[in-house]
Amino acid sequence: MGLLVLAAALALYAVGLAVYRLYLSPLAAIPGPKLAAALTSWYNAYHDLIRGGQYVWVVRDMHRRYGPVVRTRPDAVHVADPTFADELYPVSGRRRRDRFRTVVGFMQSPGSLLSTGEHDLHRRRRAALAPFFSPLRVRRLEPVINETLARLLRRMDGWARDGVPVQMGVAFRAATKDVIQQYAFGGGGGTACLDMDDCSAAFFDVIRPHWVSHLGTHFPRLARAMSALPPGLMTRLVPRIGVFMRWVQDVAAEVDEVRKSEDLPEGLTIFHEIMRSDALPASEKRTERILNEATVLLVAGTDTTALTLSAIVYHVLADRSVLRQLKDELRRAMPDPDAPPTAAQLEAMPYLNAVIHEAVRLHPGAAHRQDRAAPDEDLTYTDPRTGRAYRLPAGTGIGMAAPLVNRCADVYDRPDKFVPERYIESPELARHLLTFSRGARQCLGIHLAYREMQTLVAGIFRRYDVYDPEAERQGPTLQLYKTERRELEMAADYVVPAATYVRMSWVVVVSGESDHRHRDARQHRDD
Repeated sequence: MGLLVLAAALALYAVGLAVYRLYLSPLAAIPGPKLAAALTSWYNAYHDLIRGGQYVWVVRDMHRRYGPVVRTRPDAVHVADPTFADELYPVSGRRRRDRFRTVVGFMQSPGSLLSTGEHDLHRRRRAALAPFFSPLRVRRLEPVINETLARLLRRMDGWARDGVPVQMGVAFRAATKDVIQQYAFGGGGGTACLDMDDCSAAFFDVIRPHWVSHLGTHFPRLARAMSALPPGLMTRLVPRIGVFMRWVQDVAAEVDEVRKSEDLPEGLTIFHEIMRSDALPASEKRTERILNEATVLLVAGTDTTALTLSAIVYHVLADRSVLRQLKDELRRAMPDPDAPPTAAQLEAMPYLNAVIHEAVRLHPGAAHRQDRAAPDEDLTYTDPRTGRAYRLPAGTGIGMAAPLVNRCADVYDRPDKFVPERYIESPELARHLLTFSRGARQCLGIHLAYREMQTLVAGIFRRYDVYDPEAERQGPTLQLYKTERRELEMAADYVVPAATYVRMSWVVVVSGESDHRHRDARQHRDD
């Protein structure tokens, strides 16, 4: 009898809770599917975990049916209107914005900036790191970026002599990881990726997007328990993760070396300076927290920029008009093809920067919703189509996902097309991009990422031309190899974008001075 009473009470509670959420909640007026509004995050978890990162497309379909604001769960909404970004992500630190708990959970790196939800603590931690990524400090890092470009070009020349296809996605990951590794620890961490025979491809294979990334989003306690397992046990359970665990141990050794060292190394290093600065109290310099900060910084500074660089190579080589305009601008701005571009040259090339903006728009390095909660104020969203205003009470989770917002047809004409010219005609479009987030929590590395992309794209396309099968003899050239547009398109949200094919083959053929290597390359078959 007691069990029946308990079951009846639970059923009555569930029905009452559903009725409240659907009809009495402050969010009841927000349009959206009833199932998402009545249930907890299980609706979201099903599409992320069981269907493999498909919830982003479910939200896209919600917007197509219900409009620019939709209720995605009982306590959260999603907005697909770029004009709302300034309200949700204010620049002023006086308007507090906490990361919503789903964003905090996915990154199991306690104490890192990315995992910091509370506004004031985030502001203190960010203040310690922000000076290292200012435009001035990025300019001082240019010798490191230029040296990385030179090493990448030497590797490309070597691949040209071998006459084999090159997976540029791996090459770009190697380049961006070398830059951030050098900046973080002064060149520590073992052999540079670009100096390895495979450019550290095994490591990048381990950190590629995977559905398990969502465990932390929906089951943070389970994710924390898994991350607390001894490295040896984790390697036995998931053999391929051994490469990553060894890398984390290398980073831990670097952090320990920084803590013990008495002299600053030559050049700029982030963590040597942080450990010796007064910007953070001793409690914030604990080895575990600094290790988590370093791990997130190195991974985030590698994969996101490399993804966009790979997309740029594809789009430029796939569209002769884009290639021609870019090459013409590079020749005018950089008379010497072998000289690294200067900051002044890079900043004075509007078409180069338009190409980068468009790739950043179409291929953002972060796919997940950038959820925020305003703890101290209600927000209001007004639908521009109907004029109806919706109140979003304090504490409500409010998300905007770059893959959806960046393709808003109300802002971008032909939103799925690669059209760099849109930023030449309307420069203000760039400010709507959500790829690096916005406001006081904007990605710290935005200036570094843009400078890396500017330098590598300018250096590569100033040196290399596109392969012409009719030409008897050419200088170094590039040619797409077994690569289609669909291979670049995001198929799933695993916190970072997952492409249609696991192979993620953003591949080009690098040719020498005659066309026979292209014929050899066309006969080549990769594994």
